[in-house]
Amino acid sequence: MHGAYFCGTQGIAMATGRISKRTLDAFQSSGMTGFLWDEDLKGFGVRVAASGAASYVIQFRMGGRESPTRRYTIGTNGSPWTPATAREEAIRLLILVARGIDPMEEDKKRRREAVDLAFSKYADTFSAACKGKGWKTLVNRSIRLHLKPVLGNKPLPTITRSDVVAVFDRMPEEQTANKRNVFAVLRHLFKWAVSRGDILHSPMEGMETPLPVKPRDRWLLDAEIKQIWEQAPKTHKCFVSDVLRPRRSMA
Repeated sequence: MHGAYFCGTQGIAMATGRISKRTLDAFQSSGMTGFLWDEDLKGFGVRVAASGAASYVIQFRMGGRESPTRRYTIGTNGSPWTPATAREEAIRLLILVARGIDPMEEDKKRRREAVDLAFSKYADTFSAACKGKGWKTLVNRSIRLHLKPVLGNKPLPTITRSDVVAVFDRMPEEQTANKRNVFAVLRHLFKWAVSRGDILHSPMEGMETPLPVKPRDRWLLDAEIKQIWEQAPKTHKCFVSDVLRPRRSMA
């Protein structure tokens, strides 16, 4: 560590050197507080507090020399942040800055995707906004049985066509009609997300709706109709029409 600058008698240091475990340990053991800036990666530093805790940071400007200097904290020294991993993260963040992307805004975006836009939570929000008892029941059932088990907490903006296809590949082949229902629910969910500005486009755009149930061309035989006619009065009253229900004697 070299090029150190000490301010007054408060033990506040501004030093430069290659940030490594050795230089960080030396800085902490000196009893000084302040910043150690990396001599190889401009903008990458570590701040040591009076407690001895060290935090990795980057320092940058958005918009040129006239813009104010800003700092972004990568994290506190300790798993997962070490001089090596913090350096890798600093490189990633400084590349974003070079491309005109604010690391702070990018961090907010990632946090929102991980929490608010996680599919499981977002699906519950969509369900709560659905109207109509029948539709809402279908939505809840589809989400619980078929969508959450596959899509889980995957951030909505990162869901791809192949993720959607995986939902239907998981469903039994014989559930043709149910596939159409789940397809309708998921399609509405993504359209709703687009209308709210939570995603730019639906991954289901251009997907064909699952084929409808093939109609049956078989009619009941007379003997089968006779069996239904005879057994119907014995079933629950909700399945029996007034025509089939035996009349009580009025005598």
